[in-house]
Amino acid sequence: MFKVLIIDDEPTIRKGLINIINWKKFQCEVCGEAWDGVDGLEKMEELKPDIVFVDISMPEIDGLTMIKRAKKIVPNSKFIILSGYREFTYMQEAIKIGAFDYILKPSSIEELCEVVKRAVIELKYQKEDQLEIKKLKRCFEESIPLLKEKLLYDIIFQITINEEDINEGFDLYGLHIKEFVMMIIEIDEESEKKEPYQRQLYQFGIMNTVEEMFAETFKVEKIVLNNKQIAFVILPLENKELLVDSVYKKANSVQQLVESCFDFTVTIAISTKGKGVEKLHEKMIECKNGLSYRFYLGDSSIILYKDLNGFYKTEDSWISEGYDKRLYEAIKTGHEENVNYILSAIKDKVLETSIEPDQIKTFYWNLIYEINNIRISIKNLETVEKEINKDISSLYKMIETASHIKDLHELLEQVAESIVKRINKYNKKSINQILQNAMKYICDNYAISITLNELADYTYVSTYYLSRMFKKELGKNFVEYLSEVRIEKAKELLKDKKYKTYEVAELVGIQDPHYFSKIFKKYVNMTPTEYKDKYLSGEL
Repeated sequence: MFKVLIIDDEPTIRKGLINIINWKKFQCEVCGEAWDGVDGLEKMEELKPDIVFVDISMPEIDGLTMIKRAKKIVPNSKFIILSGYREFTYMQEAIKIGAFDYILKPSSIEELCEVVKRAVIELKYQKEDQLEIKKLKRCFEESIPLLKEKLLYDIIFQITINEEDINEGFDLYGLHIKEFVMMIIEIDEESEKKEPYQRQLYQFGIMNTVEEMFAETFKVEKIVLNNKQIAFVILPLENKELLVDSVYKKANSVQQLVESCFDFTVTIAISTKGKGVEKLHEKMIECKNGLSYRFYLGDSSIILYKDLNGFYKTEDSWISEGYDKRLYEAIKTGHEENVNYILSAIKDKVLETSIEPDQIKTFYWNLIYEINNIRISIKNLETVEKEINKDISSLYKMIETASHIKDLHELLEQVAESIVKRINKYNKKSINQILQNAMKYICDNYAISITLNELADYTYVSTYYLSRMFKKELGKNFVEYLSEVRIEKAKELLKDKKYKTYEVAELVGIQDPHYFSKIFKKYVNMTPTEYKDKYLSGEL
């Protein structure tokens, strides 16, 4: 029920309003009455009414002044002014301060009921809007952890994102990254043999353990990198100093707890200190590089990047800039133009680097080895003419004996281009097969109603995908193709004397003879009757 407050210095007016309107009919109830503006403000503070009837001329505080003050107490209430003043200035001021309506005394019951009805409708819409806003706000608040994680993921992997978006996201999610340490926890190899749902539970257990162990001293932001690795941005609490040794001790406790409570082990890498959001990517690379030294330190290790000074580390970290991942993805999607672009970028980067030849050979070997794995995964597909089919050992020998970067790169190009063309051909064949199935279905069923949705269901693809396929491969949309099929069949039927024009329309799946005539003329440049007459007379 909506609450109504009546404020008027005349008791008869107040009593009349209470009694002459069937308030229940409008889902309202009179919650109180007041005789002047001061009393009215007190009642509003206490009762929080939805609708307020108020007179302009009252002792102490006039109605217009009272409404201005009341807007701070009940901002969403509907104020209906009852007044004997007919001057335009009063009405103008009432509109200016946000009154819902201005009714002149005396007023009819119908006029009063109509304004109450409108106020209630607006209140209902307002209430629905507020509920929807609350719902959306609740959904947004529940999504903040995921949105925050996605933002941090994009930043640490340098996925296209501008500074304005970063600052806006940080403000929205309450992120403040000044001094920090990056930590990556990786589930060890033995644990990977578990079922997928178990690995998900492992990740969940790791995240909960880290948050619990670090809570007293640090604030932690998590980023799931893949099904093996979780990154944590470790931030000091306010007025606390960030010490890498303290992070190490906490990490050690986490590792021990995971190993004692769960049936798996983890290796942890901890970066040096970073300052500012722009250092997130660099510190993630430190952690990734740290994890690579598990080869020497073994599983279930805690690796501090600052402790790796005794190991050989390349000064140029370009190999970790994501060229390999981008190349694999471009190959898997059959995107030849993208593959060529990335290959060119790799060549430029290699030529400008100053790292040792053996490292460059290792980089090319890793690329070719992974691309060869893609080839193996599609080996049961159709063979491609002149496909490069060198076995992996011969490829390795070619890389080892290469005397120039140019030779290495040419080999990479040959392998990459061979596989991407194979995938591209297979994808196009799949597209053609789907389209052939769709065209056959139309040819077999043109006489009945056919929709794009039905055709998409038949070919097991989405309507969007099928529509794009028609346009791209045939240069026409689904409706145009269907119409062409029907018109071609209609031309054959019209040559038979036994069929009338309207019967031909029905036989090709067009129930409206007028529409059939219109569409036939669009494609044939003459009406069905003209076409039939010309054929029978020998003009066609």
